Amino acid sequence: MKIGIISESQVNKGMSFGVRLREVLKELTFAEEMGFDFAGTSEQHFMDGQWAVSAPEIVLTALAERTSNIKLRYMACVALGFNHPVRAAERFATQDILAPGRLEVATARSNNAVYQRGFGVNPATTSEEQQEWLEVVIRSLLEPEVEVHGKFFDVGPVTVTPPLERKTLLPFYMTTTSPASHTVAGKLGLGCMTADTFMGWEFQQQLVDAYKKGFAEAKPIGGLYEPTYALCGFTFPAYCAATRQEAFDHARANSLGLINHVIELAEGLSGTGAPGYQYWGELAENLHKHGHDLDYVEKSTPMLMLGTPDDFIEKIKRLEEMGMTEVVLKLDGFGHARTMRAIEMVGKYVIPEFKARQGSIPPNCLERVGIEGVESFQL
Repeated sequence: MKIGIISESQVNKGMSFGVRLREVLKELTFAEEMGFDFAGTSEQHFMDGQWAVSAPEIVLTALAERTSNIKLRYMACVALGFNHPVRAAERFATQDILAPGRLEVATARSNNAVYQRGFGVNPATTSEEQQEWLEVVIRSLLEPEVEVHGKFFDVGPVTVTPPLERKTLLPFYMTTTSPASHTVAGKLGLGCMTADTFMGWEFQQQLVDAYKKGFAEAKPIGGLYEPTYALCGFTFPAYCAATRQEAFDHARANSLGLINHVIELAEGLSGTGAPGYQYWGELAENLHKHGHDLDYVEKSTPMLMLGTPDDFIEKIKRLEEMGMTEVVLKLDGFGHARTMRAIEMVGKYVIPEFKARQGSIPPNCLERVGIEGVESFQL
């Protein structure tokens, strides 16, 4: 089970964008020290103070200079025309040369009606456009000369410079929310990042099953790469503390704010009337009904992960048993000091459960000699 971290540079009250972006680099750098497998951010636009990363390629390049081993992942690079696929391939190849073997890419077709309008995106065609975008990017990275004449992109023949130096495709994912898109990711033999599973554990299992079904019929684009099974679950957000009460107290405002923001996004997407976005209306309705009750949402869905290290371990193991191979924790928006403590808590008490050799976490020596009330999870 791989464990990653995402920060979208959520700006707290009274803070500047610059201060928050610099804090994010410190947090994600610290995540490497604490044993996280991968770190990254997603591409967001026109989000006011909610999320501040509109240029993830710059944030990831800065992070590459500050780290040495941790994988660097685009959690959601928007796979639409305003990010031309050949231009994107050039960036990916360059970044992978400068941070050899560490770059990973997850793409998304857009979960925000605001930047669909801002960039003139037709919401009715985003799914089809994303698949063509993926074809152009992957061919650009793996073929000596790319030529694709499609519905959305008319490319080539051109050669990407510099070319990708590694001989195989870097890890590629689709970040998505619907069962249909999970099946598509599986059929392409790509990884899949599951987002916005506020619909509950049963819905999460439907998504896993849809991906497995597609992967059983995997046909990589152009036969250019080997199918790779990788299924990653998002949390939105995650906060780990010594007690469950402390976790909920520290995360309450941020969690409620994120849920309300998801409601806005969901209503905006379902309001477009475009095919493939209608289930977002059901998601918004569900959150209107239950979103104020954090304890209910945390227990009934995979999305919120609030609690002690033991709570985290239990939930991650449940995801693993369902067929997930990764989880990414959104540790962001709690204030820098609290976020750093939460990262340390996960690194000290959660990650070793999945990475350490059996027996490397011993029974408590104080309890063994009869001391009662020994405090757990000290930093």
